[in-house]
Amino acid sequence: MNIVIGKIVNTFGIKGELKIVSNFEMASRAFKKGNKIIINNKERLITNSRFHHHNYLVEIDNIKNINEVTYLIGAKVSINKDELKLEENEYLMCELDGYDVYNGDKYVGNVEEVVINEVNPLIKVNGHYIPLQKNFIKKVDVNSKKIICQNIDELVKEG
Repeated sequence: MNIVIGKIVNTFGIKGELKIVSNFEMASRAFKKGNKIIINNKERLITNSRFHHHNYLVEIDNIKNINEVTYLIGAKVSINKDELKLEENEYLMCELDGYDVYNGDKYVGNVEEVVINEVNPLIKVNGHYIPLQKNFIKKVDVNSKKIICQNIDELVKEG
């Protein structure tokens, strides 16, 4: 499964680095040297990467010439989920959409929307928002696509 992780907005310098804007939740893991990313449906190897002024500067396929990468400006950048090497208990917030939500053992509803932001990621259930924080989220079960919550009586009307 491929996941969009950013967009190439420009080149940087003359040595072929691509300037990529990303708000992907695991960007530092995705833009790691040795990972494979997908640009214009073609798999590319990250041969160098660094974080600079809120962007990732990425060299692909050992290309050291700006003229060989300028045509990529504006392209979306994706990664195969397997490339992230998620642990058994790790998940991507963008995949929580549609999960069943429980308050303890009582069904509340399903995730209608996932709002990803730096300060406080949220899931929307029955028109109400639940922060993705430990005091509200007890467990995310990826295999059964369930989220077990706690302390949400005041946040969500059960139904």
